Amino acid sequence: MGDLAPLLAAHIAQSGPIGFDEFQANCLYAPGLGFYTSGRGAGRRRDFLTSPEVGPLFGAVVARALDGWWEELGRPAPFHVVEAGAGPGALARSVLAASPACREALDLVLVEVGEVQWASHPAGATSRPDLPAPRELGDGPVVVLANELLDNLPVAIVERTEGAWRELVVAADPGSGALIFDHRDLSEAQRAWCAERAPRAKDGARMPVQAEAAAWLRDALALVGPAGGRVLVVDYARTTAELAALPMGAWLRTYASHGRAGGPLDEPGTCDITCDVAVDQLAAVTPPTSSWTQNDWLHAHGLDDLVDEGRAVWAELGSAGGLEAIAAQSRIVEAEALVDPAGLGGFTVLEWTA
Repeated sequence: MGDLAPLLAAHIAQSGPIGFDEFQANCLYAPGLGFYTSGRGAGRRRDFLTSPEVGPLFGAVVARALDGWWEELGRPAPFHVVEAGAGPGALARSVLAASPACREALDLVLVEVGEVQWASHPAGATSRPDLPAPRELGDGPVVVLANELLDNLPVAIVERTEGAWRELVVAADPGSGALIFDHRDLSEAQRAWCAERAPRAKDGARMPVQAEAAAWLRDALALVGPAGGRVLVVDYARTTAELAALPMGAWLRTYASHGRAGGPLDEPGTCDITCDVAVDQLAAVTPPTSSWTQNDWLHAHGLDDLVDEGRAVWAELGSAGGLEAIAAQSRIVEAEALVDPAGLGGFTVLEWTA
């Protein structure tokens, strides 16, 4: 059992049950004890792989997209790009390694709450624990990127029991002190909100309430403002009604050491806790300008050209071409992983343009 479990149990024993959102926030972000604040997370030597950790190809496509948006805006300088949930900086490093045309104008801000990961952020980037306020960036358009961030923002969970929605909370077993699920009542307005999101839900249905993700989107849109920037979110996503029709384990998952971990209440702080993003809850803030699969988005922003370049280099140099040839050949393998509809290619890419 991790060091965080007895602290949470003691807090619950003294103050009463807590919402799952508070529990998840502690598991992931408690200073020094949370999964991310203790230095774990994405990476080949860590716990799981996201698209940037598959290889540099994903970042190269993002670099092409940034160049396209920069050209559309008339090549502004500065060109602010804020990556939220930057982790160890893999995406930023691969974007810079692709040498985008906008690089000289680029003001790169990496937002990562786990400060232990800042040491691996690329030189020249600004690292910080939270989104900057609009006044902190000054003039120029802002692009906010969030790759697999919103699935890690704390969620409340509600369950339909005896014909009514109630909140699922984390309590402590009076005998053993083990963490268990319990319920508490919702307000009439909260129950109406749940019924509107999943009108056909049956008793036993559970679904997430993603107020933190909605609040993050509001802040990101405020940061982008009216200057022609955009917010781009990449994550696994469904509607709230779709989530309510599935077992909770299908959309609330835990990961550690490149595999699925135990239940969400097991050994808090030792595993990632992730939840599918409810796109309709984000759209209630502001409907997205566009919605793609990652497969389609990557193809639309130059993936095929980059893979063709790799094939041409490999055909010319072959295995005797050293690291250059190997890197070119790896683009083909990376592309297959990034567009796989049963994996990363099935992720949803949501864009909000100013």
